[in-house]
Amino acid sequence: MKGAAVMLTLASKLKRDDGLKGSRASPTASDSTRRVSVKDRLLVKEVAGREANLPCTCKVHFPDPNKLHCFQLTATPDEGYYQGGKFQFETEVSDAYNTVIRKVTLLEY
Repeated sequence: MKGAAVMLTLASKLKRDDGLKGSRASPTASDSTRRVSVKDRLLVKEVAGREANLPCTCKVHFPDPNKLHCFQLTATPDEGYYQGGKFQFETEVSDAYNTVIRKVTLLEY
C-alpha cells in the first residue's frame, strides 16, 4: 500500500529530525531537514491507525509526502446504489488540528 510507504517515510523523517535537533548548532535548516509541525506529528499517528482500518474499497493518497495535512481519499463502492462509482475527495487539515473541522472537497465522481 502506497500510503503505508508514505507513513514509514514520514516516521523516519520525524526520527531523523529529532536526532538533528540535539546536534544542530544554528537554528537555520535546509529544506531537507525542515522541522515537522506538531500537526503532522499527530497526523502520523492518526492516519496510520485509520489507514489500517480502511475497507478495501478505499485508498488514501498523499500527493506530497512532506505535507501530510493534505491528502486524497478515493472510494469505489462494490455494492449498493453507488456500486461501480469512483469518488475522489481531497482533505486539508488546518493548523488548528484539534479544534477546527477538516476541509473536505469532492474532486471527482
